[in-house]
Order: sequence, then C-alpha cells, then structure tokens
Amino acid sequence: MSSCIIEDVQQDWRCLDAEDFAAPDGVRLVSHEEFTYRPGFESVEYVAPGWFVSLFRFFRPLFNLLYAWRLLRHAKRDTVLILSGSCQLWLFVGLLNRFIMLRTRKILLWDVFVEVKDGWRRAIMSAAMASFRLSVLWSRKQIEPHAEWLKLSRERFVFLPYKANHSKGPAYDIPIGNYVFAGGNGKRDYRTLAEAVRDTEIPVVISATDPAVRNQVEKLPNVIVLAAYEPAFAQLQAGARFIVVPMADTGLKGGGEANMCNGMWHGKPVIATDRMAAEDYIIEGETGYIVPPGDAALLRRRILELWNDPDKCREMGRKAKAHVEANFTHEAFIRRLLRLAKLCGGLSQ
Repeated sequence: MSSCIIEDVQQDWRCLDAEDFAAPDGVRLVSHEEFTYRPGFESVEYVAPGWFVSLFRFFRPLFNLLYAWRLLRHAKRDTVLILSGSCQLWLFVGLLNRFIMLRTRKILLWDVFVEVKDGWRRAIMSAAMASFRLSVLWSRKQIEPHAEWLKLSRERFVFLPYKANHSKGPAYDIPIGNYVFAGGNGKRDYRTLAEAVRDTEIPVVISATDPAVRNQVEKLPNVIVLAAYEPAFAQLQAGARFIVVPMADTGLKGGGEANMCNGMWHGKPVIATDRMAAEDYIIEGETGYIVPPGDAALLRRRILELWNDPDKCREMGRKAKAHVEANFTHEAFIRRLLRLAKLCGGLSQ
C-alpha cells in the first residue's frame, strides 16, 4: 500500500492518485455537501441543516451560525469536516471551532475565497482559518500570498488542481463554429480581449451573466456579448474554435481555473491571460498559451496564430482533451479531496 502524508501532497498532489493509496484507519468524514459515491471513493456523511435551522434560511447570518454549530457537533475527534468556502458558512464554522470548540475539530476547507481589503475583515478571516487543519487552493502561486496576507503558516495550505465541471458528463459533440469564445464574470479583463481582436474580423462571443461585466465590454462589430447559462454556456464552449480566458491581474487568487479545464474538456486550446494559475493547467505551446495579463499585443498574436492555422488548433485541442482527461476531471478531483480529508484525519491533535 502507498504511504502518503500531508507533506507529500504539498510537494506533489499526484501522490493522491496512487492506485494503492492507503487511507488512515478509523477516520470518519462529514460535510454540509452531498458527495456522489463511486467505487474507490471514501464515504462522506451528509449533515443536513435540519428542520429547526432551516426555519432561519431567509436570515442567512443566523442560519449559518446555527448550521455551523450543528456541523461541529457532528464532528467528533475521529472526524474530519469537509467544508466548502463558496458561502459564508465556513467563516462561522472557523470562528466557532477556534473560540468555542477550542480547535478540537479537524476541518478541511476547499474553494475558499478570502479576498477583502485590509482591516477588521482580514483579522476575522485569519482567526477563522487559523482553526482549520488545511485549506485547499487552486494553484501553487496562491499559497504564498494567502499565507502572508492571513498571517498563517504555509503548511496550512495545499495546492490541488481544480476540475472540469463539465466532465460530470460527456463533452458535447458539436461542429466547430466560426467564432472564439470567452466567458465568466469574476476578475475578467474583457477590455484587453476586445483590444486584441479589434479590426481582425474574428468573431468573438463573450458570455457574462453579470450585467455590470457585460456593460464593460466595448461594442465592436465582431464581438457579441450575451448571458449564457448552463447548458448553453458549455455548448458555446464546445462549438468554438478555441477558448480565451482573459483574467485581470488583481488579488490573491485566480478565478478562471474551471473555464480553462472546461474548455480543454471540450477539446479546445485555451489562451489564458493570467499570472496566478494558468501554468498549473495549461502546457505552454501544447494545450494552449499563457499571456501576461493586460498584454493585448501578445494576446492578439496568439489569437491570430490559432485562428489562421486550423490544423494546429485541432492538434492542440486534441492534446488539451487528453491533458484534462488525465488530470482535471470532476471524478479525479473529488477522489483527491476525500483522500486528502482522510490524511487530515490521521494528523495528531
């Protein structure tokens, strides 16, 4: 059996993929999310809010506080609580665990978003995260700024690559259309993308569900801006020649990891303007290109290169599909996350 510890994962997450991975014995996993089980997956007990907590679902602070207490009461000393940072529940769990439970519960936090301005908010978030055994981030470069900003040890963080959410099902079999696709709301730099395709006559479709983001896109004759929700969003990705993920150079973390992975899942090369995460997902010159944020001139050259060479675009798309199948599927991510939780359970108090 493969012997793996947290320090091994922090060096190389691939150790979690070993076929003979050995999970620590006697570790129970609980979560506020329901996990889909497949052969080889660790089992996770779903802890629902319950009828009493649900009475307060329209008053979110009290709902989160009561639900956090319920989760911690279910997490005994042999338990690891798997907690998503996609909502404010994680903050209440962290504060209760530190100041009421006195850090007695083992918690694995994933998908956390902690970018706020300096001041009391940072102090509160740092206090909450100090009670977690481990926090999962989506790139190697995110670890140092998170540790410094939150004044926590680097050992509190680990990089696991994110996933192609669209890989929960098969990729769409859609004929390649005559357009380039870009989508998403958070930290997107569509101004640089518009500048890059100005006067090229290359059709570009941009999807942003946030009206404020859509209104920032310059109106050009070859740029179409719309709001596509799933599954239309995935279908637009699948029908494009290639994908552009234009990220703004701000903050502690990226935000385009899912789009990069989803684009490759549909067999598309991905051009990302990103300094924080892209190098952990895109193989430069093989599955796509990485461009410095805000560099409209280089982005333009890369877009023209792929647009004017369909054979190269198709070959890079084939490699991108194989790359995401080998590394970034939804199933592989969940298996890694649950195995990591088991390793957290094996840590001493």
